[in-house]
Amino acid sequence: MSLRETTRVFLVDDHPLVRESLASLIARQDDLVVCGEAGSASSALATIGAAKPDVAIVDISLDGRSGLELIRDLKLMFPRIAVLVLSMHDEQVYAERALRAGARGYIMKREATKKVVEAVRRVREGKL
Repeated sequence: MSLRETTRVFLVDDHPLVRESLASLIARQDDLVVCGEAGSASSALATIGAAKPDVAIVDISLDGRSGLELIRDLKLMFPRIAVLVLSMHDEQVYAERALRAGARGYIMKREATKKVVEAVRRVREGKL
C-alpha cells in the first residue's frame, strides 16, 4: 500500500475497449483506482456524483453530446473534479477548447500509457 492518498478516477469514453484498457492501466497503479465509468455524457452526468471521483478522464467524441459540453457541465455541477481529456483529435485544434471548457489537461490517445498516468497525477495535484 502506498503512503500517497489514492486518487479516484472516473472514465468517460464511448468505446468499451478504451475504458477497459484505461481501467486495466489504472488498476496497476498503487495510487489510482477507477471509481466508475460511463459510455455517454448523459450516463456520466447521472452517475459521476455518486462515484465521487477526484479526476475524470473524458473523450471529446461521445455519442449524443460532445465531450466539450460534458466538461462544461461537470465544471458547473462538480467543480472539484479535475478533468483530463484523452482524445484521438489533434491537440492543436481541441486542446485550447477543452481547457476553456474547464479541463485541466489534454492528452492524445496515441501517447504512451506512462504519459496518461503522469497526466492523471498532474491534474490531481492541480497542475495543467
